[in-house]
Amino acid sequence: MSSEFDLSTLAAFHDQGDGSRFGDVLSYHDLPALRSGPEAEAETERVLSTAADRPVTDTMPPVVDPTLDHEDAALRDRRADVEEKHRRVREYLDAHNLDAMALGRVDSIAWFTSGGELGREFSGEIASALIYITRSCRAVVTDNVQSARIFEEELAGLGFQLKERPWHEDPARVLEELGHNKTLVSDLAGTSPWSREGHDSAAALINLRRPLTKLERQRLRELGRTLTLAVEATCRNFHPGETEADVAGHLAHRLLREGVAPVGLQIAADGRPDRYRRPGLKGVPIREKALISVIGRRFGLCASVGRCVTFGLAKEPFKTDQALASMISASNIFFSRPGETVGAILGRTKRLFEKNDHPHEWTLDYAGQFIGYSPNEGLLLPESPLKLQPGTALCWGPSVGTARSEDTVVVDARGFEVVTQAQHWPMIEVTVKGYAMNRPGILER
Repeated sequence: MSSEFDLSTLAAFHDQGDGSRFGDVLSYHDLPALRSGPEAEAETERVLSTAADRPVTDTMPPVVDPTLDHEDAALRDRRADVEEKHRRVREYLDAHNLDAMALGRVDSIAWFTSGGELGREFSGEIASALIYITRSCRAVVTDNVQSARIFEEELAGLGFQLKERPWHEDPARVLEELGHNKTLVSDLAGTSPWSREGHDSAAALINLRRPLTKLERQRLRELGRTLTLAVEATCRNFHPGETEADVAGHLAHRLLREGVAPVGLQIAADGRPDRYRRPGLKGVPIREKALISVIGRRFGLCASVGRCVTFGLAKEPFKTDQALASMISASNIFFSRPGETVGAILGRTKRLFEKNDHPHEWTLDYAGQFIGYSPNEGLLLPESPLKLQPGTALCWGPSVGTARSEDTVVVDARGFEVVTQAQHWPMIEVTVKGYAMNRPGILER
């Protein structure tokens, strides 16, 4: 094993279920310096409340009252965020000698409107409105069915104009009027007759989303904690014999009541992840172990997290595989710093696999992806020369056999931030370049 990495298992706590689907009973083993008396009881109550199957505070996005003067602090922050997005669009239009931009994808609109939920369907990609942006204005192009909800619940006080049409008329007519004699860029490739060739790709606009703004960083941090609590509670509370689909339902329920859309779910029973590295979910009963991971979206932003759980003590080689996956994820996270290239990080990953007798393991699964307003804004590729910049969000999820270590990270000017940090979970300590990092291990129930 490389001298750069020293692996040792921390003393961890284990969960003992009481049969309830909605509560957790925690039993601590071998934890140092446990307090006693009233102070310890208060600390236990705090842990029990935060380790339950939902956060203590209500995390559902509030509905803005359109009759207010829109000067509350939260709305001021959101409007400032929209102004920053408009500034980036102006710079883009200037740099490419364009007149306007039209956004019609859910992820693009959520980005520009600072979290507006304008999707036609729950998890659809095309929005129920178009956003039309010039250097001096921003307008919503929508029909009479959607306009009231959009302006009262999603965009109140954010400085948007309305271009409304009857629901039975072609929306292209409004865009034709707005775009007359103008050169337009659109994220709906091939749908705009004014789009300049080479500028009508959604991929070309993704860079406008980076770096994350201050408000986006905070939202992603809160989303990451909500996702982590939901996944960990689900791991603690499902029963042997329940199917992958059953567990997906438990997890989705926890997320939906917190305003999080589960846009990606993987519940993999027993040996399925060894055969299918991205197995999705089926009606397969879970007998011995499971890999549970989710991509959740709130305010348009996405984060991803995964955890491994067993019924009874973890067996070999699963236990060793999880230790190696944790080591590799620790390396990936540690080097997710400004100026590091994606290729250099994955080069270290390949060497770690080789030194631990798994030379081809890295070829069997995706290493990770950029994440943000889309669950996948680009794979992290081993030959990529791209340098990481502060405010960039990544998901690392290296797998070894049936084990995986998956978390969402934001590159920070000071290093990195794990926004899906484990909350109440057995941990493995990994030392990278002399720095001790705690990575999630296996929950043994």
